[in-house]
Amino acid sequence: MVRLANHRFAVGASLAVALLLSAFCACSPWSVASIDQSLLKPPRMSPDSVVLELAFLDVSEQDELWGEVDEQILPVDLRRKLTQQGLRTGVTGVQLPGWIIDRLEQQKKTIEIDEQTGSAVVGDQDGPRRLQCRSDHPREIDIGPVRKELVLAADATEQQPERTLKDALCRLSVVSQAQGDGRVHLKLTPEIAHGPPRHRWVGGDGSFRIHLSQDHERYDDLTISAVLSPGQTFVLAGTQEVHGLGQHFFPEGERLPNHRRILLLRLAQTQLDDLFNPQPMFTPIATEGQ
Repeated sequence: MVRLANHRFAVGASLAVALLLSAFCACSPWSVASIDQSLLKPPRMSPDSVVLELAFLDVSEQDELWGEVDEQILPVDLRRKLTQQGLRTGVTGVQLPGWIIDRLEQQKKTIEIDEQTGSAVVGDQDGPRRLQCRSDHPREIDIGPVRKELVLAADATEQQPERTLKDALCRLSVVSQAQGDGRVHLKLTPEIAHGPPRHRWVGGDGSFRIHLSQDHERYDDLTISAVLSPGQTFVLAGTQEVHGLGQHFFPEGERLPNHRRILLLRLAQTQLDDLFNPQPMFTPIATEGQ
């Protein structure tokens, strides 16, 4: 009898506990926080950030590119220096010519062969890419592949003899400055990086760090300065007569016979707005070295 009474007591206690838990759960259900109601703020770009879209396009002499490009935005002296080095540049309107848009779409769908399977695949490495820049922080755009040897001819004054650069890479240094009215001031300087990478001390944001980089030839006298409005596109190409730096940056027939590559750099987005969101600009103690 004692064992039966203990059993009934245990069963009754279990039922009481179950009823108590069910009543508690009914009054205070579990709540799961929605992801959309997260306390973490979504990431935002810096107010002085600029987003540029860049793409390379193969064009021929029959494409009539320069009829769609305004070259008068640059001073005459700078245009003369660029022409002497085999380079040509200008800015298009907000709307790109239709044939350029069609060519960019076609160029995305390049056919490649997968070596492992032997099947054809569609590659999009030539499609537009995005480059995020902060004011006065240089960014580099590589133009063309690394060349084992690149021969620089002697200059017109013969002060600089002919030189051969090893493991050379042509590139464009881009520095942006958001104007606050939606426009952006761009400074673009041709460079050629070469030689083995070396450790260097560079400054940035008030501190110094070790940076692994190559030696480089920088052509400050060819720095291109242009102010772009949102949607406008900067164009850089070689002249019809191949010579100077143009023959290294945009060689003829590198990919397609009788074609040369050009660089398209479009202003896609800017964050700075002086009217509604004024932001103080501070000068860093040390700027990043070149």
